[in-house]
Amino acid sequence: MKFGIGQPVPRKEDPRFLTGRGQYVGDHRFPNESHAIVLRSPHANARIVSMETDAAKELPGVLAVLTGQDYVDAGLGTVECVT
Repeated sequence: MKFGIGQPVPRKEDPRFLTGRGQYVGDHRFPNESHAIVLRSPHANARIVSMETDAAKELPGVLAVLTGQDYVDAGLGTVECVT
């Protein structure tokens, strides 16, 4: 059977990566590039009642510090954790 469930899928990119010649998205840099980081509570079902963000906002290179409440206030709803 040429195609079907359980059949191997040939990957033509493998030789490049196995020989160190492949490039990942993280290998590229673009002008005015920025990154986002999402920090979640390490406690399941925890309710965050306050968060101090002033120090983070003052760090060099920080464009914005947004909390879940900022999303709610902007009418964007909540930030759901999807696994």
